[in-house]
Amino acid sequence: MTIPEPRTITDAHDNPIVQLPASEYQHLQEELALLKDTDLLQKFNRLIDLLYADKYGLYMGDYTGDLRDHAANIAWNHEPSGWDNV
Repeated sequence: MTIPEPRTITDAHDNPIVQLPASEYQHLQEELALLKDTDLLQKFNRLIDLLYADKYGLYMGDYTGDLRDHAANIAWNHEPSGWDNV
């Protein structure tokens, strides 16, 4: 699908207004409705977790402790400390 370039104009107060073709607007409305469907997104997330676990074995889900530890180590090594000048 080739999407035409949107046209930008301004209103009486110089606020930008973007004009889209009606077909593109309908397409965006459909995408927005799908993204607002949280039940669908939760099902997709669960499916992705199951497929990932099936392919790679052990999967830790929402475990982010290693990322938190890594960020703390970076901050510890790069932030100035009062002990640096003792």
